[in-house]
Amino acid sequence: MIRFAIPAIGGQEWFGGWMYMRNVVRLLALYGEPNIEVCLFIGQDQASDPFVSELRVLPRVNVYIDPAFDSERRRSGKARTILTGRKAAVLDIYQREQIDVALDWATYYGWNCEIPSIAWIPDFQHRALPHLFGRKAWFSREIGFRLQIAASSKILLSSAAAEYDCHRYYPASRGKTHVSRFAVPVDDWPEPVAAEQMLAKAGIPRDFVFMPNQLWSHKNHQVAIQAAALLAQRHSGRCIVATGRGSDPRRPSYRDELRAMIDQSKAGSNFLLLDGVDHELVKAMMVTTNALLNPSRFEGWSTTVEEAKAAGTPMLLSDLPVHREQAPGAMFFAPDDFQTLADLIEVVPIRTNETVQCAIQQARPLNLRQQKDFSMSVSSLVHKVASL
Repeated sequence: MIRFAIPAIGGQEWFGGWMYMRNVVRLLALYGEPNIEVCLFIGQDQASDPFVSELRVLPRVNVYIDPAFDSERRRSGKARTILTGRKAAVLDIYQREQIDVALDWATYYGWNCEIPSIAWIPDFQHRALPHLFGRKAWFSREIGFRLQIAASSKILLSSAAAEYDCHRYYPASRGKTHVSRFAVPVDDWPEPVAAEQMLAKAGIPRDFVFMPNQLWSHKNHQVAIQAAALLAQRHSGRCIVATGRGSDPRRPSYRDELRAMIDQSKAGSNFLLLDGVDHELVKAMMVTTNALLNPSRFEGWSTTVEEAKAAGTPMLLSDLPVHREQAPGAMFFAPDDFQTLADLIEVVPIRTNETVQCAIQQARPLNLRQQKDFSMSVSSLVHKVASL
């Protein structure tokens, strides 16, 4: 058996990372090589999350709870690791549990790490949008990436667009990168009738476009609010529903800024910003919406786009290379073109339970194949690193 360590990724502050971690563990357990045993290391601060209990019962999955993997401790100690050559608090645990290969997400195990590692880098946002980062944050991220690339045996990326950026910004990464486009399971998602009932109970109109982006400034909520304001001027009944989760440490006032923009632009009748939405309701909205909306200025490989693909949901996406790669059949608009976005929102058809069910049935075979392809791609990478 190859024991593959996956440390906690993300959390409430980055739900996309948490979902990526969950999906990697789940898909390796269900469709990966049978001689790969996943060892998930979670901090005490996240041990009570229901996803952790869900993962415990999967085949060939071991879950370890240790304070060394608490969110704050994972992010600290980089200077000491650089000086000593190894992140002892983590690597000593890995050695005790006889880990063969370790995933490295923003951890940096050190230049003298005795366990071969795979660096997972979700995107290179600080390079594409440097103005969104303070000087200290930019350099911290840049140094971290350079250290990971130098110390890791391989680099796991989620798109060809990210691989292009990696090679362009970090030539030392050439020959080390491996692209595995992740997929998401939707087998536990609600059926259309049940989803519609959940929406009705929550007071959400059926005729809506869904924007489930986290409240980070690069997600570009502004163009959606501008489009909603234009829809209001046209007396359109179409509505954008946004479920903003978390906050952007680079811009703590972002939620308040968006609410002020909604009020000032008189977009309130056509733009609904919800707080603290349960993930089960998010699933229901993804199933029933007229279309997923992602106007982001930058992505690595969007979880919400992947969810929409898996559910057969139409998509309105900002015209980014990664969006073209991920969903070539979507409808695209320039990130600042609110007029085209408003036009697209008005022309996308209202979906019925019958059309939704048909779309789900058509999407499921492709989604299952993509889940298996992703798990086998990651399995292959783990085998390569284990044999080095």
